[in-house]
Amino acid sequence: MPTCILRQWLAAYDRESVECMLQDFLKEKDTIIRCDLGQMPKEELVKALEGEGVHVEEHPYLPYALRISSYNYLGELETFQKGAFSVQDISSMLVAHLAEPKEGDEIIDVCAAPGGKALHMAEVLCGTGHVQARDLTEYKVGLIEENILRSGMTNIEAVRWDATQKDETAVEKADIVVADLPCSGLGVLGKKTDLKYKMTEETQKELVALQRKMLSTVKDYVKPGGTLVYSTCTIHEEENMGNVHWFLEQNKEFELVPIAQLLCEELKNDVVEQGCIQLLPGIHDSDGFFIAKFRNVKCE
Repeated sequence: MPTCILRQWLAAYDRESVECMLQDFLKEKDTIIRCDLGQMPKEELVKALEGEGVHVEEHPYLPYALRISSYNYLGELETFQKGAFSVQDISSMLVAHLAEPKEGDEIIDVCAAPGGKALHMAEVLCGTGHVQARDLTEYKVGLIEENILRSGMTNIEAVRWDATQKDETAVEKADIVVADLPCSGLGVLGKKTDLKYKMTEETQKELVALQRKMLSTVKDYVKPGGTLVYSTCTIHEEENMGNVHWFLEQNKEFELVPIAQLLCEELKNDVVEQGCIQLLPGIHDSDGFFIAKFRNVKCE
């Protein structure tokens, strides 16, 4: 692991936690899936997966999350082809869970590819409301469209849009805005090992600046009383709590929202500053991930 990254982590976390994270990046992991309960009840999906020779275990953090193993190729599974589940890490599922979408909500996911969080929220809406899943390139929008097609859901669309460019037609139109923004990816080094060789302190500073530009743009889409969820797949403090503190200082109309009551017992004590949670690989049963939940309190 590059020295500059270790130096950052040892300044933010104790040595034992850092060693646990480093060890976790080297481990083989099972696949985590989210049951599409609109397609098939969880018990029925478990039975169908086991019938296809797949080993299935419950995940402790969310009732609709499963851990699967002992299969050769995901695309061969009939349950996958039918859209009965999506491959998604538990940390990513927690974004939609903490956003608390309600039937009829208008939702914008500003950096959505490949679409897991957006599809999760569309499923919770039970065919009502609307989810707009945006991303920067035609390729990424194509990935979202493929997953929408497989899911069969009709209350979601994929749209090409640059999150740094303000969309005047979206101002104060969204009940929920999800901003899972480009980041250093230091929480998923077990899956993307090459990131550690490319990441420099200068690149991290550039990413912080990009995240702040995007947040400054997309926060305008949140209705008064609406929710903004900011998330990253990194454990770099400047991109996480550093950005939260900056955002609250710059935008007095937003405040953090308590989230502990929405979390399982295993995670309640990991909440920081009431509206934020930092998941650490090896410490938690997930990727390294950060989530912050804000509310627009302007004229609420």
